[in-house]
Amino acid sequence: MDPQNINPGHWTRDFLSQYDLPSSLVAFTTIAVDLLVLLIASWLMDFIIRKIVLTALSRLVKRSNIIWDDHFLKEKVFQAAIHLIPLLAVRAFIPLVFAETESWIAPLENLLSALIIYQAVITVNRAAKATVHVLENHEKYVNKPVQSLQTLVQVISWFVGLLAIISVFTGTSLGTLMGAMAGTTAILMLIFQDAITGLLANFQITMFDLVRKGDWITFNKYGVDGDVISVDLTTVKVRNFNKTISTVPSKAFVSDSFINWRGMESSEVRRIKRHLVLDLDSVSFCSDALIEDLKGIERVRDYIGTRLDEIQAENKAKGVDKSRNLNGRHLTNIGIYRMYIEAYLKEHPMVSGEHSLMVRQLQAGATGVPLEIYCFSKEIRWVQYEAIVSSLFDHLMAAAPAFGLRLYQSPSSFVAAGLFNPQT
Repeated sequence: MDPQNINPGHWTRDFLSQYDLPSSLVAFTTIAVDLLVLLIASWLMDFIIRKIVLTALSRLVKRSNIIWDDHFLKEKVFQAAIHLIPLLAVRAFIPLVFAETESWIAPLENLLSALIIYQAVITVNRAAKATVHVLENHEKYVNKPVQSLQTLVQVISWFVGLLAIISVFTGTSLGTLMGAMAGTTAILMLIFQDAITGLLANFQITMFDLVRKGDWITFNKYGVDGDVISVDLTTVKVRNFNKTISTVPSKAFVSDSFINWRGMESSEVRRIKRHLVLDLDSVSFCSDALIEDLKGIERVRDYIGTRLDEIQAENKAKGVDKSRNLNGRHLTNIGIYRMYIEAYLKEHPMVSGEHSLMVRQLQAGATGVPLEIYCFSKEIRWVQYEAIVSSLFDHLMAAAPAFGLRLYQSPSSFVAAGLFNPQT
């Protein structure tokens, strides 16, 4: 039998014609029966396909060692795709079912086409969501803002899907419809300027790996100092250390300067860069009595002995007049103190010996001469790190007087009033 001659409504019309009913009622009932038969057939087709195909797919997925298919099954991607089969079949049979009522064919075909487009968009979005879950569990993409890719796919798919549905109902091709929108592009770009720039910025953030979920960032311009909790399409959400939540535009991470502490956390060390300010009046050459006293400090005993031998040999070779300290070379209390600090840091169990360690003298000024301590702590957690730094500087500040040095501080009101003498 030629399928073009099949008309499921024919038997309905012949049956109703026996009862001398109005032709309009016969036609309406025939169409209603045709629609009902079509809906029941499509439902049965969908049910059978789901039971057979989806069950078989589920068993295959559970037996396979592939990860991505588990996420696709969990997010019901296969189920959404299977729904397309009965929709496509129903649309194909509409001209056959409504062969004698052609006025119904075009509207029903348009409706089914719109449903197919809608279901296709749903399938794409579910596939995007499942893909994001796959990437999030991949070592290469851990903590990377892959969630924004899902948002991007959703925006594009729904936009194209909406245009396709409009194209179906208006009878205008998708290309013509998109071309007609070119005139309003400038207006749309103005309206969605933030979204577009945010989208481009998010793409750059993802490509260049500028920010990830879990990163500790400091963004002074926006008063942000805390951990990134989400990287969305147009914004980055940060939980500050004071437990407040801040949102920063994605484009700011491309156009402005910020600090990402990820490198510190991945290296498992944290830099210590602070200085002590010494009173210039307390800096001097070491007297014999001070040298003998400092030899009792184990951390600098060998250094003092070695340096004294070198200095004495050089001064003797040059025939230096030792009656004045300015002649020849001599040990200074600030130099020995620098070596003490360096030795102390090298011995400290929480100071990394595999990274840079330096004690240097900065430019002297009106407030004294700064000694900068530059090293790395093995502890990167904030509270524990600050405790270690405080402990280090507590010791170094307390040790300075043993070298005949004084720490500098601006005179307080007690000194100004003569109630306290800093020299005593």
